[in-house]
Amino acid sequence: MNKANPRCSWNDAESTPTIATTAYVDGAATVIGDVRIGERVYVGPGASIRADEATPIIIGDDSNVQDGAVFHGLEGTSIKLGRRVSIAHGAVVHGPLEMGDECFVGFNAVVHASNLGKKCFVGHLSLVVGVKLADGSFVPPGTVIDSQEKAEKLGPVPDNLKGFNDGVVKVNTEFAKVYNLMERSC
Repeated sequence: MNKANPRCSWNDAESTPTIATTAYVDGAATVIGDVRIGERVYVGPGASIRADEATPIIIGDDSNVQDGAVFHGLEGTSIKLGRRVSIAHGAVVHGPLEMGDECFVGFNAVVHASNLGKKCFVGHLSLVVGVKLADGSFVPPGTVIDSQEKAEKLGPVPDNLKGFNDGVVKVNTEFAKVYNLMERSC
């Protein structure tokens, strides 16, 4: 657990967050319950990751949960993110949910009760609810995907965005490393 974050706690010893030593959880983030944060994960200020109903919440290695993102879910469900996943500023991730490796969820997007394949890209201000997205699906910014029929009509991630998440992951894993070093030197 990140000692710099006093809100990283839970009353039940079995529901204590598990945070890799190479991960960084900002002191202004809230992590509650059975949350499992992998290696080199960055969790930004104002992020809320609450496993008080949906449990566990698993965030894979090299992922990032940016400022103001919210993770929560319905009782008896879970949230699982693969490796190298980016959840941008203000996004809401609500379980039940499973997301494959290398997905990107844009600013203020909402993903709920869904299953996203690998390398999916959910554009800013989009809503994805109650569907399964195939690997490499592209949800354009501002789009509502609320039926499986709509999900199956999605095209692939455009060429100009295929490397976008790689850059986001690179920057945020570096943040985790640098901020951990700064914290240890203070």
